[in-house]
Amino acid sequence: IPIPFPIQVHGKAGVKFRNWAGTYGSSPELYFQPSSVQEIQEILELARQRRRRVKVVGGGHSPSDIACSEDFMIHMGKINRILRVDKEKLQVTVEAGILLSELNRELDKHGMALENLGAVSEVTAAGVIGTGTHNTGIDLGILPTQVVALSLLLASGEILECSESVNPELFQAARLHLGSLGIVLSVTFRCVPEFRLLEVAFPSTLSQVLDELEEHLRRSRYFRFLWFPHTENVRIIYQDPTSQ
Repeated sequence: IPIPFPIQVHGKAGVKFRNWAGTYGSSPELYFQPSSVQEIQEILELARQRRRRVKVVGGGHSPSDIACSEDFMIHMGKINRILRVDKEKLQVTVEAGILLSELNRELDKHGMALENLGAVSEVTAAGVIGTGTHNTGIDLGILPTQVVALSLLLASGEILECSESVNPELFQAARLHLGSLGIVLSVTFRCVPEFRLLEVAFPSTLSQVLDELEEHLRRSRYFRFLWFPHTENVRIIYQDPTSQ
């Protein structure tokens, strides 16, 4: 379906992308930083005309090559507004490119919080759900399980609203889309009342933490450990709600 307006968007050539860990990189033919949905639609139409694939990148923290592309790359950093905060339902709707660090600060102003997070907050809302980014502890699901609705821009330029009651099958797939279904424009997260965490960290060894893994998971709601490769060194981190 051709877009009903002329293509005016321009991409940058010669941009070299590398993920945060420096393990993967690529040189896209054109690199775009759109600031509106219309610009994204123009990019998709240009890609259709030139028969190019499109990859979307957020914070670039994935250790894999999922964001790499030699064709068109879209960075969503300017699509980053908070659209709606619903304190009664404890829900927040945000644009895809907002960093979780920015979202967390805004939620704090309203006495709200995301129920579970990973170790890094400089990641985008759509990126962290789309890559299935892990969280902490074992009792709570990863961030995609906290998504209650999202809007998805298809390659055709059509925008679909998805939730458990609207396009439910697509919604379940889009919550962890791996960049294969379209471009996520906005996400609505289920939140909880704000809470504070007390962190306790201590050293251990890899063999010891694996032997005692179930015990650590019982001890701490937000348990995680960091292993330093090629050594036995491990740092155990407990984070638990506190009134302090």
